[in-house]
Amino acid sequence: MAMQELIAPSLSFLYFMFIAAITPGPNNVMLTASGINFGYNKTIPHMLGIIIGFNVLIVCGALGVGSLYHAFPQIEWVLKILGSSYLIYLAYKISGAGRVGLKEQENKATKPMTFMEAALFQFVNPKGLVFAFTAASFLPKEFTLTESLIVLLVCSTISSVISTNIWTIFGKMIARLFRNDRARHVINIALALLLLATIPMMLL
Repeated sequence: MAMQELIAPSLSFLYFMFIAAITPGPNNVMLTASGINFGYNKTIPHMLGIIIGFNVLIVCGALGVGSLYHAFPQIEWVLKILGSSYLIYLAYKISGAGRVGLKEQENKATKPMTFMEAALFQFVNPKGLVFAFTAASFLPKEFTLTESLIVLLVCSTISSVISTNIWTIFGKMIARLFRNDRARHVINIALALLLLATIPMMLL
């Protein structure tokens, strides 16, 4: 397909990907919390894990793995349960970050999410799974597999880079506004509750 025939549908798809990436969800809530508690630089591995992990997931979807996911509802429910359980654990960690009177050794135990943790989480994040496994269906049928993969990866990377940076910087800005430990603890509890609130949506 000629380059000019790729551009228009690709831009439309980029807009679609960006809206999906920027809207609140588990990844964005966790990035905000990480920006508050650890700052931008220490959250970079978390951001990269989301970007790379989701790109691998979206390639799997384009190659047809999504059909296996939908063909066996048991797999879907296992991933939902694993994802929900992990979110409960993360919500617990976030709620305790910045707690007044927290012992120094306990405070050190609260660390930013690693690259691998963030990448692997994409494979149990129902929101990401559903989107990654259906994204290719929104591209024109005239696209070859190679063209589809290029458009998917480029649009996914651009939208993910922008959204992860926005939510992390948003968290860092909150941290600058609220330097008091008690205020930060209240914000962390609110973020933990928001993270828990995504679980019913994931299960449904």
